[in-house]
This record gives sequence, structure tokens and C-alpha cells, in this order.
Amino acid sequence: MNRPHRTSTLATAVVMMCALAIIGCAKKAPEVAEHEAASHTGSHGGAVVVLSPESIRSAGITVGTAGPQPIDVAIELPGEIKLNTERSVDVRPTYPGRVTSMLVPLGSRVSRGQRLAEILSNESLSGYVVSAPMSGTVVARPASQGAAVDPGSVLYTVADLSTVWLDFPIYEQQLGRIHRGQQVRVRAAGGPTVTASGTVGYVGPVLDVDTRTTYGRVVLPNPDGRWQPGRLVTAVIVIERVTVPVAVPEDAIVRVGTGAAVFRADSSGFEVQPVTPGRSDGTTTEIVSGLERGARIVTRNAFWLKAELEKEAGGDED
Repeated sequence: MNRPHRTSTLATAVVMMCALAIIGCAKKAPEVAEHEAASHTGSHGGAVVVLSPESIRSAGITVGTAGPQPIDVAIELPGEIKLNTERSVDVRPTYPGRVTSMLVPLGSRVSRGQRLAEILSNESLSGYVVSAPMSGTVVARPASQGAAVDPGSVLYTVADLSTVWLDFPIYEQQLGRIHRGQQVRVRAAGGPTVTASGTVGYVGPVLDVDTRTTYGRVVLPNPDGRWQPGRLVTAVIVIERVTVPVAVPEDAIVRVGTGAAVFRADSSGFEVQPVTPGRSDGTTTEIVSGLERGARIVTRNAFWLKAELEKEAGGDED
């Protein structure tokens, strides 16, 4: 007779136990969520990427210290390699006549006094030889056998290519900032990586009326012939050298969202830190705000951490 009552009591107890379990889970859930959120936020409020020592080694991540560094404040300008016209010469005939022989091919190295061409004179109807006035390389050969020539005709251009000129434009807003004696770093605009350095040896005193520019010039050593006249380059002119209180390697800076950032490094992992960059010389960059002197940061392969951060953010969104 009491069996239905006992069954009802048991069912009630089961329902109450489930309810208590649900309430208990609900109380613990915020604690877990809070713990997980804390594990992804660093002491400076940024997201943290945690990697195993093995992953850090395989990614080639290195850590250094932000601090005072010298920076070369520079201006980058397009440039062109040109013949050093102080070390080149146009070879011309002495008397009017006709070319009977062109003796040296284009690109040949010649010595001073070497025979270059034979001309049949119109006046004496006899032949004479045109010789190289200097040693160098034949960089132009506009004349051909049988051509009529006179003292204004160019038979060859011979140049000493052991030095070349780098010419670069100087715009109105840069007048007064670029002057003789400043250091210049040169990079080839295309092809294999080729670099050189020199000093500004000349600054044009007159502006071109149409372009509103003048030009600067650097004499570059060219013993191996790597700087061919006509080659386009980038000239980096060092305007001043300053020491800034906080600087980091250029490779330490990544783009996160709409701004720049670095990754702080400590025992908890790598924390993203927004920063405001200042002056840079392409190797070292000043940090104006966001990072204190002595901070430990990732100096190499920070992009790898950025990729991990973006991957985690994508996973959270899913």
C-alpha cells in the first residue's frame, strides 16, 4: 500500500539532487571562465601567447632588452649610377675622312696609346691611326667602318670604371638638410642585393626651373664593376645621428590591428604591447611611448608570435 508513496519520494529526491548539481555548476562556471581569461592576459593588459621551449627554439625567437640606441636619421632618395665623366673621354678623329677600320669591339679593355681606328684623310688622301688617349673600357662605339667622319664625330667612348658617380635629386624641402660630407648608403633597386657606402661630394647650387630640384653626387669605388652606369639605386643620406632613450630592432615591431606593437617576454609567455614608433634608420626604431627602458622584448621572429595571436583570436571567434 505504501509503494506509490515511496516511489514519489524517491523521484522528488532525484529532482532535488539534479537541481543542486546544476546550481553548483552555475556557481563554478564564472570561476573557471575567470581563470581562463586571466591566463590569456598579461600584467600589462595585453594578450599573451604561451609556447613550449621547443616551439620557441624551432621558431627562432630571440629576446633582448629595449634601451638607448643611436639612430641614423636619414632620407631615402632615388638615384642613378653614371659614368664618372672626369675619368672618361670621347675619342674623335683628327681630320675629316672615312673610317677604313674599327679595330676594337665594344666592351674591350684598352691601354693608353693602343690603336683604335684607321681613317683615310680627305685632305691628304692618306691614312692615319686614332689611338686611345687613356686606359679604360670601351663603353660606346657609335662609328662604323666606311662612315664619313670629322673632328666632331665620336668614334669611341673610353671610360675608367674603377669609380662611378651616383647622382640623386634634392627637392626644395630638402635644401639645407643635405650637404657635402654626409654619409650615404646605396642599395641596388633590383636584382641581387648589392650595397655600398660613400659621402656626398657635391650638391648642385642651382635649382632646375621645371623640376624644382637640384642634385647631389657621390663618387663610388667600383673595382669589381658591380655598379654599371645606368643602374637605378636607392640613396640613403644620413642627415644626423642621435641617441634615443628607448629603441628596439626594426624586426621587433609588428602590426596589430591599426597600430604597431612589440611582444614583452617574461616567465608567463609573450605579451603583446602596443607602442608608438618614432624615428627609424631601417635597422633600429625609436619607441616614443608604450615601452620602458630595460623591458625584455622579442627581437627576432616576432611575426611568428603575431601569427599565433591571430590564430588564437580566430579560434575564440569560432
